[in-house]
Amino acid sequence: MKTLQLRLPENVHSRVARLSREEKVSINQFIVTSVSNEIVREETRDFFRKAASRFDPKAFADALAAVPDAPPAEGDGL
Repeated sequence: MKTLQLRLPENVHSRVARLSREEKVSINQFIVTSVSNEIVREETRDFFRKAASRFDPKAFADALAAVPDAPPAEGDGL
């Protein structure tokens, strides 16, 4: 595990301290969880950007056209 020295403005530190107390975790654990969540958010955004860049409107329209015109299955109606 790596050690990182972090400088926080006093108002950010006090908010992190309060939130970590409310969550009953250490400040370290609160920051590790927060950074981990941000990494997942960024990776998820990148995944969807890449997926969206490969979107083919014609292929999508063709797929929709291939769906049979039928009433919804039991329990799927509005």
